[in-house]
Amino acid sequence: MAKTARRRAPRDRVPLGRNVIIFAVAAAAIAVLIAAAVGDRGYLEVRRRKAVQAALRLEVEQVRADNVVLLAEIEALKKNPYLIEKLAREKLGYARPGEIIYQFPPDTQSTQ
Repeated sequence: MAKTARRRAPRDRVPLGRNVIIFAVAAAAIAVLIAAAVGDRGYLEVRRRKAVQAALRLEVEQVRADNVVLLAEIEALKKNPYLIEKLAREKLGYARPGEIIYQFPPDTQSTQ
């Protein structure tokens, strides 16, 4: 038996128009994927905003904790006269009647 060369029939060829359509659809799909990754509402932007949101939540929790401490300090100042006296002595330099306060200038000479 002799082998005969098989020729492609014209119907087996892919028309040029179909190749163009496949290329256009592939290019559009790639463009959509790129836009989904880096666009205004893309994957990278969503990740960045989630990181910002997490940082802001952490900051809010820190401020809330600071508020709790400050509210406790306010309550202590309202109820504890010894704390008020201590702050007046330390920060304002107040003294009780009859007390003498000695204030020394800071040492400006460096030791050698």
